[in-house]
Amino acid sequence: MAYIKPNMNVFFANNGKSVTAVIERVSFRKYWGTAFDKETGKKVKKRKSMPFACCKVLLSSDPTVRVGEEFLIAGYKLRNVVMKNERMLTFKSDCVAEYSKEYGSEWARKIINEDR
Repeated sequence: MAYIKPNMNVFFANNGKSVTAVIERVSFRKYWGTAFDKETGKKVKKRKSMPFACCKVLLSSDPTVRVGEEFLIAGYKLRNVVMKNERMLTFKSDCVAEYSKEYGSEWARKIINEDR
């Protein structure tokens, strides 16, 4: 998982066309996971959190993705890349970003609109 922080650039291909975005803020989604208890050796429920990058599109070659559109990317889907002495983020593989408008789910819209 990449170390994500605000004002980092994100580059990815959507429908084979490049999209450039910047991370506006990092939000965390909490969920219940399972872990092994060292003392008993049994699985127990444990509270975990997943970082999400709230991004805004700066440049887009894809006509379906508009400039200024906001979306979420889970932190585990990103990887660090260094180009020309500048650290950037890219997708590890072909992943789908969760957009705030037609593609996003209700919780994606809630996280994006949280700090407005």
